[in-house]
Amino acid sequence: MVAAATTMLALAVVSCGDGGEEPTPTPEATTATATTEATAAPVTLHIGGVLPETGSLAFLGEPIIAAVRLAVEDVNAQGGSVSFSLADSATNPATGLEGARRLLGEGAHVIVGAAASAVSQAFVQTLFDEQVPQCSPSNTSPVFTTQENAAYYFRTIPPDTAMAPLIADYVVSGGSSRVAIIGRADAWGNALESLLVDEFDKLGADTLSVLYDPETASYSAEVAQVVNYNADIVINLGFESDGSETVRQLIESGVGPERQFAATGLYSPTLWESVDASNPSVLDGMLGISQTAKGAEDFKARLRAAGQDYLAYAAEGYDCVILMALAARVVDDPGDGEAMMAAIAGLTHDGVECTSYGECAALIDEGKDVDYSGVSGPINLSDEGDPTIAVYSIHTWEDGGNPVTLSTETVDLAAE
Repeated sequence: MVAAATTMLALAVVSCGDGGEEPTPTPEATTATATTEATAAPVTLHIGGVLPETGSLAFLGEPIIAAVRLAVEDVNAQGGSVSFSLADSATNPATGLEGARRLLGEGAHVIVGAAASAVSQAFVQTLFDEQVPQCSPSNTSPVFTTQENAAYYFRTIPPDTAMAPLIADYVVSGGSSRVAIIGRADAWGNALESLLVDEFDKLGADTLSVLYDPETASYSAEVAQVVNYNADIVINLGFESDGSETVRQLIESGVGPERQFAATGLYSPTLWESVDASNPSVLDGMLGISQTAKGAEDFKARLRAAGQDYLAYAAEGYDCVILMALAARVVDDPGDGEAMMAAIAGLTHDGVECTSYGECAALIDEGKDVDYSGVSGPINLSDEGDPTIAVYSIHTWEDGGNPVTLSTETVDLAAE
């Protein structure tokens, strides 16, 4: 949980380049010190990324990694000093833990990641023990909110407590009263399944839940249970590697795409390619939900220029870096995890609004509290380290695999 905010420190900061170049004072530092005394160069914040270059969430890892690199570039161009090292989580808890340990051994002050909630669970205790701050741009399991060993964990994406009611309302209002849930028995799947069952129960719908070990060799027994239940609609809590297979098996068993719904871990505009690459129409009529890809058009354009098309969680990854870099601007030592978390707690509300690292850093150097409103929009971290504004879109595929957005809704968790 994010600690209470501490008083912002007015720092005299200069930019520091690579390769032993002499640091030159930034305009902010010159204004803040208003003296002729030489100022010390800032300690470079070493950010470690535990993100999926491979595995079932690699399609999400690509835009997040690209956005993180873009944020590092922007911080360094705007008077900060940040370095970045990446460990491929492979969307695997054991690999993620190994990567986190390697990055800590290399001197990482903070960690960005993981993409999957189950992977973050694999090393959240390690970061708690080492007092190393962690920011995830895509973990949506609600368990982190109240988890005692998540004191050095925060995120820039809201938990699934905002999404479950939207799914349930949409499905029931569409005429479904008998709902099957199939998906991963991991930190994300277990938590979302529980939330969905509660929401469907409130709406008077009957449910069957069939969760599986994502490492299992076959899902045929679980698919058979769902088929025999004869649900009006099947909600899939899988990732691409396993969820696309259960979708395919359900279709082959007579549960057509019009009776299926992909949750955030599975939905992507090109999901049909993983189900049947030879048939673009294979998912026509299927529903899905995503965290709406946020960010100003110029930010999205920069990522597209870097070869990224699907931008889910990219803005949130960018904001993880900016918040950590700003916290390092506030504290004397970015290796002081407790001070870093205290600084982060005060960076997203109750201050002067700013929208870039450079703008916020200048205010910090003047001794002012800041309210960073990121490329993902207002973040407004709660005391538990969760954003309180969530935006979701419902999608379908039609006319040969073309993704179509049916509706978009903003949820204010602070008002719930």
